[in-house]
Amino acid sequence: RSEQSVSEARFIVGDTRAVTAAMPDGSVDLVLTSPPFLALRSYLPAHHPNKGKEIGSEGSPAAFLDVLLCLAAEWRRLLAPHGSICIELGDTYSGGGARGQDQGVH
Repeated sequence: RSEQSVSEARFIVGDTRAVTAAMPDGSVDLVLTSPPFLALRSYLPAHHPNKGKEIGSEGSPAAFLDVLLCLAAEWRRLLAPHGSICIELGDTYSGGGARGQDQGVH
C-alpha cells in the first residue's frame, strides 16, 4: 500500500448550506463540524435576516434532527470514497441547565 501525503489542508468557515453547494462531488476528505446545539446558544442577533435559518433555532428536537440529517446527506455527497464525517454534538439541551448561556469557567 502506498503512502499518500496531504497536499492541501483548508479550513472553510461559513454557513454549511452556502459553502458546500458550490463544491464538487467527492472533493472532500474530512468534514469536521460542531453545529450549534438545539436551543442552547444563538450566534445571530434577533433581527438578522438569516435568523430563521440558524441551526439550533428549530422548534423541536425532531426538526433539529431533520436539519442535521439533510446536512449530513449533503456532506456525504462531498466525500471522497475514503472520506469521513465527524460531528461533535453535545447533550447540554436535555440536562445541562445552560438555558441559552455559554457554559465555561468564569
